[in-house]
Amino acid sequence: MIFISATRLRLKSFIYLPGFMLANEASVKELLKTQGFKGGRELIDKRLTFWTLTAWESDAAMRSFRNSEIHRKAMQKLPKWCDEAAYVHWLQDNATLPDWQTVHARMLAEGKTTKVKNPSSDHLLKNYPPPQWTASRPLQAPL
Repeated sequence: MIFISATRLRLKSFIYLPGFMLANEASVKELLKTQGFKGGRELIDKRLTFWTLTAWESDAAMRSFRNSEIHRKAMQKLPKWCDEAAYVHWLQDNATLPDWQTVHARMLAEGKTTKVKNPSSDHLLKNYPPPQWTASRPLQAPL
């Protein structure tokens, strides 16, 4: 079984974009060298919304990345930067990444919110709009 992890973050202001992008790129570098990472995608959507989708050989492999110093430092800033933050995990038979509509449906049905300092009403209600854009950046595991 393959462990799938998806996240959705919405920045509350453009003022946080430079710091977020630096933290994101550092996290991507860490992600690509984490053992057990199978592949993924990132989507920058309207309204400063950022989606990630990753496939892992196990939940332990994903936790290894999530608990890394680089990712942990970025996550410590999210409560201030974001007014919406959520994630969802599931198991599936293969490493084929689902489409963004499937990720959105799972986020609404099974997703969990992450604590933010000034949550939007959509965050409080778990009422996230579907991704408007579909062109995403592939994240490839090294061979």
